[in-house]
Amino acid sequence: MVNENRQFLEKFFPVASFIAAIIGPKCEVVVHDISDPEHSIIFIENGYISGRKVGDASTDLVLKILKSEAYHEEQFIANYKASGKFGQSFRSSTFFIKNDRNELVGLLCLNIDVTHMEVAAEWVQHILQGGPNPYVIPPVDEAPKEEKQATEYLQGNADDLLQHMISSVTSKITISTDRLSSQEKIEIVRELNELGVFLLKGGVSQVATALSISEPTVYRYLQKLK
Repeated sequence: MVNENRQFLEKFFPVASFIAAIIGPKCEVVVHDISDPEHSIIFIENGYISGRKVGDASTDLVLKILKSEAYHEEQFIANYKASGKFGQSFRSSTFFIKNDRNELVGLLCLNIDVTHMEVAAEWVQHILQGGPNPYVIPPVDEAPKEEKQATEYLQGNADDLLQHMISSVTSKITISTDRLSSQEKIEIVRELNELGVFLLKGGVSQVATALSISEPTVYRYLQKLK
């Protein structure tokens, strides 16, 4: 089955090259094999943009997709924001690659580096406005609505990914982890589990360290959440 899926995914390698050739050198195109999250990248064009290479890990968004199984309802997600470890901004899209049995086996991801475009857009907007505008409080019925949109962090290895995902949750805590109650720690484990942290082999170990608890305690919390 693994070899069958790999052969199926290899058919998308020329498609990835085709897309990269059309959009240009600021577009990174990646093919992920979801069977191995720690080394999911099996093909990449213009990987120098994010600093990633074949054999590198999944992203936080990939793990969240796998955990939530959102791919059952959608064929792709498009035009979401991503950030790179070098501080870049990306406009990204992901296509869900499914086999003949409609099972998810991989992902085709596009990451367009828009860092310089954002700077240029800000400059153009400044020129068009002719300077800063006075702040106007919008009417209540015209208040901007918060949009929930997918985001992604593009990194190389699984350890970096785990550290980023764990810190994204624990950074919201205002007290030291050793002062958290058991229930509060269970809630953190629940949130990390929903993000897909425990799909990676080192997830339990790093979460245990971050929360100042033992690995068996993490497993016990996960059992309670089932």
